Amino acid sequence: MHRALCLLVVLATALPGTSLVAQRLPDGRPVTRDRLPRAVAREVARLYAEPHALRAAERTEIAAGRTVEGNVAVIDGPLTIAGRVTGRVLAINSDVQLRPGARIDGDLLVVGGEIDGQRDADIAGEIRVYRQSLVFTRDGDRLVVPDSVADADEDGWWRRWERRRPPNARSRIVVASAGAYNRVEGLPINVGPSLQFREPWGRVSLDLFAVLRTGASFQDGSSASNRATNDVGHSLRLELRGGRRAGGTVGARLYNVVAPVEDWQLTPLEYGLAAFLFRRDYRDLYARHGAQGYAGLFRSGLGDVTVGLAHERWTAQQAGDPTSLLRNDLPWRPNPQLDAGTMHLLTVGTRFDTRNDDDRPWSGWLVRADIEHGRGDVDEAGPVLNIVREGGGAGRIAYTRGFLDARRYNRVGPGAQLNFRLVAGGWLGGDPLPLQRRLSVSGPGALPGFDFRTPIGPGFDVATCNDGPSVRGTPALCDRIALGQAEYRGDLHFDPFGGFDWSDGDQHSRNDAVWVVFVDAGRGWLVGPRDRSARYARDEAPPLSTFRSDLGFGIDLGEFGVFVAKGLSDTTEPVNFLVRLRHRF
Repeated sequence: MHRALCLLVVLATALPGTSLVAQRLPDGRPVTRDRLPRAVAREVARLYAEPHALRAAERTEIAAGRTVEGNVAVIDGPLTIAGRVTGRVLAINSDVQLRPGARIDGDLLVVGGEIDGQRDADIAGEIRVYRQSLVFTRDGDRLVVPDSVADADEDGWWRRWERRRPPNARSRIVVASAGAYNRVEGLPINVGPSLQFREPWGRVSLDLFAVLRTGASFQDGSSASNRATNDVGHSLRLELRGGRRAGGTVGARLYNVVAPVEDWQLTPLEYGLAAFLFRRDYRDLYARHGAQGYAGLFRSGLGDVTVGLAHERWTAQQAGDPTSLLRNDLPWRPNPQLDAGTMHLLTVGTRFDTRNDDDRPWSGWLVRADIEHGRGDVDEAGPVLNIVREGGGAGRIAYTRGFLDARRYNRVGPGAQLNFRLVAGGWLGGDPLPLQRRLSVSGPGALPGFDFRTPIGPGFDVATCNDGPSVRGTPALCDRIALGQAEYRGDLHFDPFGGFDWSDGDQHSRNDAVWVVFVDAGRGWLVGPRDRSARYARDEAPPLSTFRSDLGFGIDLGEFGVFVAKGLSDTTEPVNFLVRLRHRF
């Protein structure tokens, strides 16, 4: 029963970051039937009769650089927008594709279709989507809706709120994944209301979510002894955002969540699917319970910078027994016992993004960097070897840590790319890092030619900084890491999924498969008195000859890629096969 329920919840929430949002009529009533509600049908007919700068009943594209001064209405599209619409967009029985840089100054109403690319566009007004098609007949520039169209008639507190809400307010009930599937929680799920108020100067957002955990919340009493964390957490957020394409943000958060030690190697989707399907959890986890205030500046198409101040309680977690689709008879990798205590955190983070496309970039930079200063009391230190942290690590600590992830995408031909990535980070000053802030270069997102958290022979492991007998769970123990990645991508000139674009009159693939060859090199090390090849002084870096390296080749089919990788620095390592979603980086 528990496995079936977990599978249902995972499939219902689809992928990490997605949500199921209750659709609402203009007066607040929920959409509950298969046919489009009468109130929405009449609203669409009324809006279509208003003056429009562009009205079409076929495939329509508003190209980049083009501006439509007024409203747009399209029937039986699809409608593709890469430019700007100064008014409202109405799509009837039509999908809407928003390209990066698309801008809509008014509302976006889609009936009988879906929206793709919303995250990459700037939409100033309200967004509403109804998947039910509109039934109508044409009378010139008017749409006639039959009187037989069904209506929905449900009431409740949310309907009463919707009726009384200001016209500039948006509200929804959210059921969404709060993170990736993992061996501590199962699948964490956000459940609760999300409110947003738009003003000419910006918007105010309020999220009030309970965090349900399938690994504990939906287990019966017989499994209670296996629970590694509380049944229910919370994630509350209040944010004020001024400006549209540029401006500032200020906000506050209250949270009780389970967080990863390292999240830079794999995307949440890849990480969660590996855990749910194959019982492979590539992260170490701990509980964060506290509050944070933050403020920042942003500019669309360029990046942002954010400063945060937090007070948190860190708690070590043990692996539970959440179900997996395959290999369910095998035990999970133990979750390492990390430090427990109370911390005050000052963070400064920045993001610089000039990529031409978020999902499949061909050119541009993506740089993420942050510095964290932590100060607090470690009540219970996790076990480590003396070479890593002398004195145990308990007591009052103060440290500074930095992290950099820089990626450069270069188009070197009509169907060819040469891309580079540099990851570096770790201890900058103060006391030794707590276990929650240590790093490694072990995993399919770093050095795929080597097995995850598996040392090569006895002695110091340059991937995780474990020395000799591994600590239980083989945690990341490095003070510092450095990793370089490069890949060349060449077009195979075919689309395996048949996605063709007819908009310019020629048939051509939107998602050509590519071949990829790549090379990676990296290692981690400890900071301290020189000790063999494990420790280096604070102003030293290990020689490149000590770095672990691999070489790989694969086919990227657009939605996923299949790769093989082989260690170069240690030729006794067997060939590894792996599947990655979208780009490697």
